[in-house]
Amino acid sequence: MIRACFFTLAILSALWIPSAEALKSDRDQPALIEADEVEMDFSSGRRIYRGNVSVKQGTIRIIANEIELFYEGEQLDKAIAKGNPAVFRQRPDDKPHDVIGQGLTIELDEIRNVVTFIEQAKVRQGGDAISGETIEYDMAKDKMKVRGHTVTTKAPKKTAGNPDSKTARNSQDDSSRPRIVIQPRKNQEAKNSSTKAASDPARSPSQPKAPSTNPSSLTGKTGFQPAYVGKGGATVHASRSQASAVIGKLSHGDPVKVVASDGGWFKVNTPLGVAVWIYGQFVTGSSGTGEVSGNNVRLRSVPSTGKDSVVVGSLNRGTAVRVLQVRGDWKQITPPIDFGFWVPASKINPLEHASADWLGDWQASLRRSGVTD
Repeated sequence: MIRACFFTLAILSALWIPSAEALKSDRDQPALIEADEVEMDFSSGRRIYRGNVSVKQGTIRIIANEIELFYEGEQLDKAIAKGNPAVFRQRPDDKPHDVIGQGLTIELDEIRNVVTFIEQAKVRQGGDAISGETIEYDMAKDKMKVRGHTVTTKAPKKTAGNPDSKTARNSQDDSSRPRIVIQPRKNQEAKNSSTKAASDPARSPSQPKAPSTNPSSLTGKTGFQPAYVGKGGATVHASRSQASAVIGKLSHGDPVKVVASDGGWFKVNTPLGVAVWIYGQFVTGSSGTGEVSGNNVRLRSVPSTGKDSVVVGSLNRGTAVRVLQVRGDWKQITPPIDFGFWVPASKINPLEHASADWLGDWQASLRRSGVTD
């Protein structure tokens, strides 16, 4: 008979698993992946690493026979590691011992922030361990769910004659093996920004490029160009493509701030006409003002992680948003005012400067939307 047991960290105090906050420093590090063979399908976003696979990211280590990664654009959605067993380990902040989990299969759900150890599952830290057929750890809620025959024991200490070869083993030092370094998204963006600044010394790295379809530069030190939506309105897209998902509609005469331009597209700030979806457990409240409760939480065009769902950006802990509705596990929100969206440049009429009329219209739009600038 299958039994399901729930433990909070307060109950299982001897077995500590890292929370989402503790993982933050590791997520900011580049990931080094080594394997005997790599298969990449850029059209589907799948990447398969086979043979003595080793993953290193900060204090995180994963050892497996095979790891399959599922990407959407440049962002990881989920990973499936298989081995005999596959092993996951990490050193929590300010802790003396690694947390080590293993199973024949390990599934990492980047969206739900959940790690699941499947078949012959075991999780331990220091001298304490718990085992079961399946162990699911929800890092956002600090909960474990253990299914199957559950045993909690003192894990054996390592001795010179009985090393934990699966978890202590280093990746092979073989230059013929494929080695791939994946930079965290924000580090790569910072690198690109520095490169552009070096090639254009007249422009500060923090100063956005002025819209190319208008001769005027950005207004003073504000970092934006005031503008109005033109006749017929403007559709808001998830990326710089007419084929990308439509995530909103701006009306003729709506005031916007143009903060960047690229290939016939303007990136604008607007308090009106745009709504996106976020996984519900990462936002407080079900209506009105809410607050993001995690770091690097993704925003999506639709309330799912399916093939039609597009990642349009991410928010960090403490960001205030307006919750519009709840649908299942997802919440629809109006993001903060400084969150940029892409619209066709031909639909926007930039101004030379922020006139009194534009400033008045902008403040009125803020009041209507219920957000602050």
